[in-house]
Amino acid sequence: MLRKTRTLALPILVAAGTAACSTSFETPTTLSSTERLAPGERRLLAVEEYADSAALAEMGVLYLPPVSIAPQADIDGDLAPARLDDVRVRLSRDVCQRLARAGFDVRPMLSGMSHSGEAHDADIDGEVQAAVSGIRRNNIATTGVSRLLGAAVPGPLNPRVPLGIGALGVEAEILDRDGRQVAAIRWASRNHLASGGGVTTILDGPDAFTNLADVMDLSSVFADALGDLVDEARAGQDTVETETPRGTCDAYRDLVDADATPGPDMPPS
Repeated sequence: MLRKTRTLALPILVAAGTAACSTSFETPTTLSSTERLAPGERRLLAVEEYADSAALAEMGVLYLPPVSIAPQADIDGDLAPARLDDVRVRLSRDVCQRLARAGFDVRPMLSGMSHSGEAHDADIDGEVQAAVSGIRRNNIATTGVSRLLGAAVPGPLNPRVPLGIGALGVEAEILDRDGRQVAAIRWASRNHLASGGGVTTILDGPDAFTNLADVMDLSSVFADALGDLVDEARAGQDTVETETPRGTCDAYRDLVDADATPGPDMPPS
């Protein structure tokens, strides 16, 4: 049975690696500027990106509010708001953890308010703003087949049935204290082998077989793309090194839930 599975998996693996490539969502940008973006490549995916090495090297503390959904995001219909909130939580956690590994003290919340009513922290060096630009759901049936094959076929690559593959688009930027853009990336991908997206095994639990399984997998791929951009920009610089306290990135579930909870003067959405 295993031999037969391997035989069947080979053409699937080849097809997945050749047919699936980066995707794009033609939506208005949420970035403060796109003038300095240049074509780049992150783990075989074409991206647009920019980074100011000197400015990033001087940053140690970053404010990362929860990832948002862009106002004109290209999202498959019929996705419940709660499911979109799940995507926001996953992305926020993944970006937080990746920037923490890059040597930043990441803050999900700010501690004070200025006289003008704006939130602030005196020691914040910059702010990360990230927004989902697009979501394509995966087909549950073909995703399940792919993941079961991934469990059955040993090796570093997991075969993927090249049908009904989900996709995610995200863009993010880092702004300094004056609101000047010091890093930015526009990124989108389908969940396929060539991009390194996804861990397709049944060990992922029941969420691995939902119609947002691919999107959830791709969340960490985006976070790595942003983190790699920053790491490369800071490499060789006299860099400020800080740490994110353990457990910090777990705060995003409550923060996103609070976003979704109507206030006393707001009608339910």
